[in-house]
Amino acid sequence: MSENEDMDSQCVPDVSMDGSESFRSLVDVDLERLAMHLELPGQIKKKANTVLETLQHQDEYSLKLISKSSAIVCAVYIAAIDTRMPYGPSDPHLEIGYLEKPDVTLSDILQKSNTSVPLLFKWMNHFRDLCVSEAVQFHLKQVEREYCVVSALFYTYERLCRTIFKEEEKGDTSSIPLETVTNKKRLSWVLFLLAKERLLTDGQLVEAFYILVCCYEYVLRDTPGFLLNSPYDEVQVMEGSERQEGLMLKTLSEQFDLSYEEIVLVQKSRVEPYFQRLFQGDREIELLSLTEQYERDYKQKGDLNELLFLQHDSHLQPLEQNGNLSSPRNDEPDGPPITPVSDLIEKINTLSVTGDSIEAILRAALNTIQQLKKILSTTQDEPSEELQAHFKNCSQNPLTSIRDRMNKLETVFINGFMQQTDRNQAAIAKQRFVLARRLYYRVMESMLNHEKQRLSQTDFSKLLNIDSFHVSLLACALEIVMMTYGSSWNPSFGTVCAGDSKFSFPWIIVTFGLHSYDFFKVLESFIKAEPVLTKDIVKHLQGLEKRILEQLAWTPESPLFDALNKSETPVLPMEATPSMTVSSADLYLSPMRVVTKSKGLSPSYGQSPQKMSSPGHELTSPEKTTGKKSQSLAIFLNKVCRLGFHRLEQLNSLLAVPKDLQHKIWTCFEYCITKRTGLLKNRHLDQLMLCSVYAICKVAEKEIKFKTIIRTYSELPDASPNVYRHALNSLLTIVFRCTGML
Repeated sequence: MSENEDMDSQCVPDVSMDGSESFRSLVDVDLERLAMHLELPGQIKKKANTVLETLQHQDEYSLKLISKSSAIVCAVYIAAIDTRMPYGPSDPHLEIGYLEKPDVTLSDILQKSNTSVPLLFKWMNHFRDLCVSEAVQFHLKQVEREYCVVSALFYTYERLCRTIFKEEEKGDTSSIPLETVTNKKRLSWVLFLLAKERLLTDGQLVEAFYILVCCYEYVLRDTPGFLLNSPYDEVQVMEGSERQEGLMLKTLSEQFDLSYEEIVLVQKSRVEPYFQRLFQGDREIELLSLTEQYERDYKQKGDLNELLFLQHDSHLQPLEQNGNLSSPRNDEPDGPPITPVSDLIEKINTLSVTGDSIEAILRAALNTIQQLKKILSTTQDEPSEELQAHFKNCSQNPLTSIRDRMNKLETVFINGFMQQTDRNQAAIAKQRFVLARRLYYRVMESMLNHEKQRLSQTDFSKLLNIDSFHVSLLACALEIVMMTYGSSWNPSFGTVCAGDSKFSFPWIIVTFGLHSYDFFKVLESFIKAEPVLTKDIVKHLQGLEKRILEQLAWTPESPLFDALNKSETPVLPMEATPSMTVSSADLYLSPMRVVTKSKGLSPSYGQSPQKMSSPGHELTSPEKTTGKKSQSLAIFLNKVCRLGFHRLEQLNSLLAVPKDLQHKIWTCFEYCITKRTGLLKNRHLDQLMLCSVYAICKVAEKEIKFKTIIRTYSELPDASPNVYRHALNSLLTIVFRCTGML
């Protein structure tokens, strides 16, 4: 019997939610049955009924994709969370936890409805972007992230148990106390659950693994050697006789190919202080006492009871891949990078996760860290002799200002890091910054070597004395380091995902007071200057560029608008040719005197933007003009146009827009990007695209309902929920201006 089939079999025959009266006549009966099992108070039951009615009228499309009983489970979950957080996730009281114990926990809902966690995620995905509150969206993201990390590490926990502890074999009459071994294993898991709840930063998979290893080391301190496998039994004897502090932790690190220095850092700065507070000097606290403490925490929080992993509870287990449910996956070659947590979420939601795949994801995350450290193993914390030679060749040596700026930004970064975590994280923040500083000097040296060869010059005073260049370069290095450790890996891709990390972009540029438009200028050169960056890092940086092009650079305070106002000639997309090479130096030192092309270069619809030739659709006069033109601005708008062109092509294809109309829509869309850039202020590029489609179709008397356009857009791989939530607010303004130019 499949998940949730049991509940359906007790109710009337399952039907899809199509808004019919017959369905409404059945809802109360089934909801009452589940409410009775859960002993729901009247407030939650009433709220669940209201949610069902709202879902039925607001999102009929999604409701046709899931069963009635599934919708009831979702409604009860939504009602429970809304009741628990009536003022939303920003309620200051939530910073110290819920004031009262929840009336029902998430585990209660899953068990009584015979539903698994992956199925709940799957069903809620149909509603999360359209008709659930901010509180429910926030909670669902948190639960997804936490579940993915804990479920991943439970497989690792079991593997560690088999590796470390001896097991009693069948027919074995030896005196190995099986109950003692079982208690040691359970103690390791309970300690991990307590520790990660208080220490884990934003659901980082690698950091969680480090905490788990530290918990094992703590338990092994009081474990007799005869209960352990080799080499841990020998290490236990050596630690007991020779007092070699840290030998067990070092052995665990070596056995699992981990960085001993990093684990020691986590242990001394975070895990050990927590254990001292937990045990208060009493190492004899029993497993039962710690278990009771966790259960109190779980009931107060009201989410998943992670102790049930030890019982292999079916409601917590990922399902086998069966093809009954499917989830859209972002297969775009240039889409957001698949990261450890996001990969787990994707596998869980496609019901294809297994113990082996989870182990592979964790190992890949650890390998990425090792690859980065290997890249930087020969790089110093200070500028190399070759880099200092570049500095000395400058008419104004920038070394002193670079060091002063570095010290200042280090303080800013560490303080910002601790504000997001706690004061005990200073050493970890320092370690992250040291790695980024090495990468910063390494990439700068590579960039200058390239510029020297390209321009046949050695004096880079002008570039090296631009503050925003250095801050952008260091911010990019820090983003890479934070991403590698999982702190800023954004799992928001596809349609089922966890929420952003506290450290996810644009956290680093906000912390440094840097504009995204300036940050954009280093991205492409950074990738070219460091060819050994991993594929995931490159994809991550490319994803950041997309976000800047489509939205982040269009904030009201962005220097992009100053650049547009100061441009002396009309800014048009540049013609991209294979021979065109542009470096960060070109972007930061623009504007420069250039000659504009005699014709505007607008892609002919149906062709790729690389083949930009379309007679009769020039946006400028055929006369050649010269003047002050910002090269960085031209390149930026060129990339914006290409991104918009690609997405518009996808949307038109799904909407089956006629070819002649497609060309008019693109002309309107491009005109707004290049000539009416004010329309993009505080908006998303896709909002302009959606409104262009609607406006042109309406003027051409081939109207497509805006609701249809939004629904179709939501199916695109890069669709953003925030775009179609707020697109209607932009519709009147943009459509009025779009139609006014026709």
